[in-house]
Amino acid sequence: MSTAHALQHLEPIAPGHSGPAAEFLAYRLGTDAFLRGVDLLNEAVGGNITHGMLLNALWCLELGKTVAPRESLVLPTEWNRPMGIHELGRALGLPYSTAHRQLRQMVQSGLASRTDSGAVAISQVFTDSAAGRSFRRRATASFVHLIVSWHRLGYLAGDVRALEQEGSLSPAQEDVVFRAGIEALLQCLLLTARFYDDLVTGLVFKLVAVSNIRHLLSGPQSVPAMAMAVPDEMRRPISVYNAARSLHMPYETTRRISKQLLARNVFKQGESSGLVVTADVHKQKENAEAQLASFKTMAASVAQLAYAGLNLELRPR
Repeated sequence: MSTAHALQHLEPIAPGHSGPAAEFLAYRLGTDAFLRGVDLLNEAVGGNITHGMLLNALWCLELGKTVAPRESLVLPTEWNRPMGIHELGRALGLPYSTAHRQLRQMVQSGLASRTDSGAVAISQVFTDSAAGRSFRRRATASFVHLIVSWHRLGYLAGDVRALEQEGSLSPAQEDVVFRAGIEALLQCLLLTARFYDDLVTGLVFKLVAVSNIRHLLSGPQSVPAMAMAVPDEMRRPISVYNAARSLHMPYETTRRISKQLLARNVFKQGESSGLVVTADVHKQKENAEAQLASFKTMAASVAQLAYAGLNLELRPR
Protein backbone atom coordinates (compact mmCIF):
# COMPACT_ATOMS: atom_id res chain seq x y z
CA MET A 1 0.00 0.00 0.00
CA SER A 2 1.37 3.43 -0.93
CA THR A 3 1.51 6.44 1.38
CA ALA A 4 -1.19 8.12 -0.71
CA HIS A 5 -3.41 5.04 -0.26
CA ALA A 6 -2.68 4.94 3.46
CA LEU A 7 -3.78 8.57 3.73
CA GLN A 8 -7.26 7.56 2.61
CA HIS A 9 -7.70 5.65 5.89
CA LEU A 10 -7.16 8.76 8.02
CA GLU A 11 -9.74 11.40 8.87
CA PRO A 12 -10.38 13.61 5.80
CA ILE A 13 -10.07 17.34 6.47
CA ALA A 14 -11.77 19.62 3.99
CA PRO A 15 -11.32 23.38 3.73
CA GLY A 16 -14.04 25.43 5.30
CA HIS A 17 -13.16 25.60 8.98
CA SER A 18 -12.15 29.06 10.10
CA GLY A 19 -11.62 31.13 13.23
CA PRO A 20 -11.90 29.29 16.56
CA ALA A 21 -13.04 26.06 14.89
CA ALA A 22 -9.87 25.95 12.76
CA GLU A 23 -7.61 26.67 15.73
CA PHE A 24 -9.36 24.04 17.83
CA LEU A 25 -9.15 21.45 15.05
CA ALA A 26 -5.45 22.19 14.49
CA TYR A 27 -4.76 21.54 18.18
CA ARG A 28 -6.76 18.32 18.13
CA LEU A 29 -5.13 17.09 14.92
CA GLY A 30 -1.66 17.66 16.33
CA THR A 31 -2.39 15.67 19.49
CA ASP A 32 -4.13 12.94 17.50
CA ALA A 33 -1.11 12.63 15.20
CA PHE A 34 1.21 12.26 18.18
CA LEU A 35 -0.98 9.60 19.79
CA ARG A 36 -1.27 7.78 16.45
CA GLY A 37 2.52 7.71 16.25
CA VAL A 38 2.69 6.27 19.76
CA ASP A 39 0.13 3.65 18.74
CA LEU A 40 2.24 2.66 15.73
CA LEU A 41 5.34 2.33 17.91
CA ASN A 42 3.43 0.22 20.42
CA GLU A 43 2.23 -2.03 17.61
CA ALA A 44 5.75 -2.42 16.21
CA VAL A 45 7.28 -3.43 19.55
CA GLY A 46 4.43 -5.40 21.09
CA GLY A 47 3.17 -2.78 23.55
CA ASN A 48 6.36 -1.83 25.41
CA ILE A 49 6.52 1.97 25.02
CA THR A 50 10.11 2.13 26.30
CA HIS A 51 11.08 -0.24 23.49
CA GLY A 52 9.04 1.97 21.18
CA MET A 53 10.92 5.11 22.18
CA LEU A 54 14.26 3.32 21.81
CA LEU A 55 13.25 1.98 18.39
CA ASN A 56 12.26 5.50 17.35
CA ALA A 57 15.58 6.86 18.62
CA LEU A 58 17.68 4.19 16.87
CA TRP A 59 15.86 4.79 13.58
CA CYS A 60 16.43 8.56 13.89
CA LEU A 61 20.15 7.98 14.51
CA GLU A 62 20.36 5.66 11.49
CA LEU A 63 18.59 8.11 9.17
CA GLY A 64 20.84 10.92 10.40
CA LYS A 65 23.80 9.14 8.77
CA THR A 66 22.48 9.28 5.21
CA VAL A 67 19.35 11.47 4.97
CA ALA A 68 19.45 15.26 4.78
CA PRO A 69 19.96 17.47 6.68
CA ARG A 70 23.36 16.70 8.17
CA GLU A 71 22.23 18.28 11.45
CA SER A 72 18.63 17.78 12.57
CA LEU A 73 16.48 20.88 12.88
CA VAL A 74 14.07 19.01 15.17
CA LEU A 75 16.17 17.20 17.78
CA PRO A 76 18.72 18.68 20.22
CA THR A 77 22.32 18.90 18.99
CA GLU A 78 23.38 15.79 20.91
CA TRP A 79 21.43 13.72 18.37
CA ASN A 80 23.73 14.87 15.55
CA ARG A 81 26.54 12.53 16.59
CA PRO A 82 26.85 8.77 17.22
CA MET A 83 25.64 7.58 20.61
CA GLY A 84 26.64 4.67 22.79
CA ILE A 85 24.29 3.17 25.34
CA HIS A 86 25.37 5.69 28.00
CA GLU A 87 24.71 8.68 25.72
CA LEU A 88 21.46 7.24 24.37
CA GLY A 89 20.12 6.56 27.84
CA ARG A 90 21.05 10.05 28.97
CA ALA A 91 19.40 11.66 25.93
CA LEU A 92 16.20 9.70 26.56
CA GLY A 93 16.20 10.27 30.32
CA LEU A 94 16.74 6.57 31.04
CA PRO A 95 19.16 5.15 33.63
CA TYR A 96 22.04 3.26 32.04
CA SER A 97 20.88 -0.02 33.56
CA THR A 98 17.40 0.43 32.07
CA ALA A 99 18.70 1.42 28.63
CA HIS A 100 21.16 -1.50 28.63
CA ARG A 101 18.53 -4.03 29.68
CA GLN A 102 15.88 -2.81 27.26
CA LEU A 103 18.31 -2.67 24.32
CA ARG A 104 19.50 -6.21 25.11
CA GLN A 105 15.89 -7.37 24.95
CA MET A 106 15.43 -5.56 21.64
CA VAL A 107 18.51 -7.27 20.19
CA GLN A 108 17.13 -10.63 21.30
CA SER A 109 13.75 -9.89 19.68
CA GLY A 110 15.29 -8.69 16.39
CA LEU A 111 14.36 -5.01 16.68
CA ALA A 112 17.99 -3.96 17.17
CA SER A 113 21.39 -5.40 16.37
CA ARG A 114 24.98 -5.14 17.54
CA THR A 115 27.42 -3.40 15.23
CA ASP A 116 31.01 -4.54 14.68
CA SER A 117 32.11 -1.96 17.25
CA GLY A 118 29.70 -3.32 19.85
CA ALA A 119 27.24 -0.44 19.61
CA VAL A 120 23.50 -1.02 19.24
CA ALA A 121 21.68 0.05 16.05
CA ILE A 122 18.26 -0.51 14.59
CA SER A 123 18.09 -3.90 12.90
CA GLN A 124 18.08 -3.81 9.12
CA VAL A 125 16.19 -7.09 9.26
CA PHE A 126 13.40 -5.22 11.06
CA THR A 127 13.42 -2.13 8.82
CA ASP A 128 13.25 -4.37 5.72
CA SER A 129 10.53 -6.59 7.18
CA ALA A 130 6.80 -6.27 6.52
CA ALA A 131 6.37 -4.82 10.02
CA GLY A 132 9.14 -2.27 9.50
CA ARG A 133 7.85 -1.22 6.08
CA SER A 134 4.31 -0.96 7.46
CA PHE A 135 5.47 1.27 10.31
CA ARG A 136 7.37 3.54 7.93
CA ARG A 137 4.47 3.82 5.48
CA ARG A 138 1.83 4.53 8.12
CA ALA A 139 4.05 6.88 10.16
CA THR A 140 4.78 8.86 7.00
CA ALA A 141 1.08 8.91 6.08
CA SER A 142 0.16 10.20 9.55
CA PHE A 143 2.73 13.01 9.36
CA VAL A 144 1.71 13.93 5.80
CA HIS A 145 -1.95 13.94 6.83
CA LEU A 146 -1.17 16.43 9.60
CA ILE A 147 0.83 18.67 7.25
CA VAL A 148 -1.85 18.64 4.53
CA SER A 149 -4.63 19.20 7.07
CA TRP A 150 -2.88 22.17 8.65
CA HIS A 151 -2.33 23.61 5.18
CA ARG A 152 -6.05 23.32 4.43
CA LEU A 153 -6.79 25.07 7.73
CA GLY A 154 -4.47 27.95 6.84
CA TYR A 155 -1.78 27.03 9.36
CA LEU A 156 0.79 26.34 6.67
CA ALA A 157 1.88 28.52 3.79
CA GLY A 158 3.33 26.88 0.69
CA ASP A 159 2.55 24.18 -1.86
CA VAL A 160 1.64 20.70 -0.53
CA ARG A 161 0.49 19.14 -3.82
CA ALA A 162 3.55 16.89 -3.95
CA LEU A 163 2.46 15.38 -0.63
CA GLU A 164 -1.09 14.77 -1.85
CA GLN A 165 -0.27 13.20 -5.21
CA GLU A 166 0.88 9.60 -5.36
CA GLY A 167 4.31 9.12 -6.91
CA SER A 168 5.23 12.82 -6.77
CA LEU A 169 8.14 12.33 -4.35
CA SER A 170 11.41 10.63 -5.16
CA PRO A 171 12.79 7.99 -2.74
CA ALA A 172 15.24 10.59 -1.41
CA GLN A 173 12.40 13.04 -0.78
CA GLU A 174 10.37 10.33 0.94
CA ASP A 175 13.35 9.66 3.22
CA VAL A 176 13.44 13.34 4.24
CA VAL A 177 9.69 13.36 4.97
CA PHE A 178 9.90 10.15 7.01
CA ARG A 179 12.88 11.43 8.98
CA ALA A 180 11.17 14.75 9.78
CA GLY A 181 8.06 12.91 10.94
CA ILE A 182 9.72 10.40 13.26
CA GLU A 183 12.10 13.03 14.64
CA ALA A 184 9.05 15.14 15.54
CA LEU A 185 7.50 12.06 17.17
CA LEU A 186 10.65 11.38 19.20
CA GLN A 187 10.97 14.99 20.33
CA CYS A 188 7.31 15.04 21.39
CA LEU A 189 7.89 11.84 23.36
CA LEU A 190 10.83 13.51 25.12
CA LEU A 191 8.75 16.62 25.82
CA THR A 192 5.92 14.49 27.19
CA ALA A 193 8.27 12.75 29.60
CA ARG A 194 9.78 16.08 30.66
CA PHE A 195 6.59 18.06 31.23
CA TYR A 196 4.48 15.29 32.79
CA ASP A 197 6.98 13.63 35.16
CA ASP A 198 7.38 10.49 33.05
CA LEU A 199 6.41 9.26 29.61
CA VAL A 200 3.59 6.90 30.53
CA THR A 201 1.91 9.45 32.81
CA GLY A 202 2.15 12.05 30.06
CA LEU A 203 0.60 9.70 27.51
CA VAL A 204 -2.36 8.97 29.80
CA PHE A 205 -2.82 12.71 30.38
CA LYS A 206 -2.73 13.56 26.66
CA LEU A 207 -5.10 10.73 25.74
CA VAL A 208 -7.68 11.77 28.33
CA ALA A 209 -7.36 15.47 27.46
CA VAL A 210 -7.96 15.02 23.73
CA SER A 211 -10.65 12.35 24.25
CA ASN A 212 -12.63 14.84 26.37
CA ILE A 213 -12.95 17.24 23.42
CA ARG A 214 -12.74 15.06 20.30
CA HIS A 215 -16.51 15.17 19.76
CA LEU A 216 -16.78 18.95 19.60
CA LEU A 217 -16.36 19.35 15.84
CA SER A 218 -18.93 16.70 14.96
CA GLY A 219 -21.94 18.86 15.85
CA PRO A 220 -23.27 22.39 15.50
CA GLN A 221 -22.09 23.59 18.90
CA SER A 222 -19.86 26.65 19.24
CA VAL A 223 -16.20 25.71 19.38
CA PRO A 224 -13.71 27.59 21.60
CA ALA A 225 -10.35 28.60 20.20
CA MET A 226 -8.28 26.24 22.33
CA ALA A 227 -8.76 23.27 24.63
CA MET A 228 -8.17 25.45 27.69
CA ALA A 229 -11.27 27.50 26.82
CA VAL A 230 -13.69 24.57 26.55
CA PRO A 231 -16.22 24.74 29.44
CA ASP A 232 -16.00 21.67 31.65
CA GLU A 233 -19.64 20.79 30.99
CA MET A 234 -18.77 20.33 27.28
CA ARG A 235 -16.03 17.81 28.02
CA ARG A 236 -16.92 14.13 27.69
CA PRO A 237 -15.34 11.83 30.29
CA ILE A 238 -13.44 8.73 29.20
CA SER A 239 -13.30 5.59 31.30
CA VAL A 240 -10.05 4.08 32.53
CA TYR A 241 -10.87 0.97 30.51
CA ASN A 242 -11.26 2.89 27.24
CA ALA A 243 -8.13 4.95 27.94
CA ALA A 244 -6.15 1.75 28.47
CA ARG A 245 -7.52 0.24 25.26
CA SER A 246 -6.72 3.37 23.25
CA LEU A 247 -3.13 3.42 24.50
CA HIS A 248 -2.67 -0.39 24.26
CA MET A 249 -1.60 -0.16 27.88
CA PRO A 250 -2.37 -2.65 30.67
CA TYR A 251 -5.56 -1.72 32.51
CA GLU A 252 -3.89 -1.87 35.92
CA THR A 253 -1.12 0.49 34.78
CA THR A 254 -3.65 2.98 33.43
CA ARG A 255 -5.78 2.68 36.57
CA ARG A 256 -2.77 3.27 38.84
CA ILE A 257 -1.66 6.37 36.91
CA SER A 258 -5.23 7.70 36.76
CA LYS A 259 -5.57 7.26 40.52
CA GLN A 260 -2.35 9.24 41.04
CA LEU A 261 -3.54 12.04 38.75
CA LEU A 262 -6.91 12.12 40.50
CA ALA A 263 -5.13 12.49 43.83
CA ARG A 264 -3.14 15.43 42.41
CA ASN A 265 -6.33 17.04 41.01
CA VAL A 266 -5.00 16.74 37.46
CA PHE A 267 -7.97 14.53 36.63
CA LYS A 268 -11.53 14.96 37.85
CA GLN A 269 -14.18 12.27 37.80
CA GLY A 270 -17.13 12.96 35.54
CA GLU A 271 -20.19 10.91 34.67
CA SER A 272 -19.95 7.19 35.49
CA SER A 273 -16.55 7.86 37.13
CA GLY A 274 -15.03 8.80 33.77
CA LEU A 275 -11.87 10.92 33.63
CA VAL A 276 -11.78 14.61 32.71
CA VAL A 277 -8.98 17.16 32.36
CA THR A 278 -10.62 20.43 33.35
CA ALA A 279 -10.11 23.88 31.86
CA ASP A 280 -8.24 25.00 34.98
CA VAL A 281 -5.65 22.27 34.47
CA HIS A 282 -5.21 23.21 30.80
CA LYS A 283 -4.55 26.81 31.86
CA GLN A 284 -1.68 25.88 34.18
CA LYS A 285 1.72 27.26 33.20
CA GLU A 286 3.38 23.89 32.57
CA ASN A 287 0.65 22.81 30.14
CA ALA A 288 0.87 26.08 28.22
CA GLU A 289 4.67 25.64 28.06
CA ALA A 290 4.24 22.07 26.83
CA GLN A 291 1.95 23.22 24.01
CA LEU A 292 4.42 25.93 23.00
CA ALA A 293 7.30 23.43 22.98
CA SER A 294 5.24 21.06 20.81
CA PHE A 295 4.48 23.90 18.39
CA LYS A 296 8.20 24.69 18.08
CA THR A 297 8.89 21.01 17.38
CA MET A 298 6.33 20.94 14.58
CA ALA A 299 7.67 24.22 13.16
CA ALA A 300 11.16 22.66 13.02
CA SER A 301 9.87 19.48 11.35
CA VAL A 302 8.07 21.58 8.74
CA ALA A 303 11.26 23.59 8.12
CA GLN A 304 13.21 20.35 7.67
CA LEU A 305 10.92 19.42 4.75
CA ALA A 306 12.78 22.07 2.74
CA TYR A 307 15.47 19.41 2.24
CA ALA A 308 12.84 17.53 0.20
CA GLY A 309 12.12 20.67 -1.85
CA LEU A 310 8.95 21.40 0.15
CA ASN A 311 9.18 25.01 1.24
CA LEU A 312 6.45 25.35 3.85
CA GLU A 313 6.04 27.66 6.81
CA LEU A 314 4.01 27.05 9.94
CA ARG A 315 2.13 30.18 10.86
CA PRO A 316 1.32 30.79 14.54
CA ARG A 317 -2.11 32.16 15.44
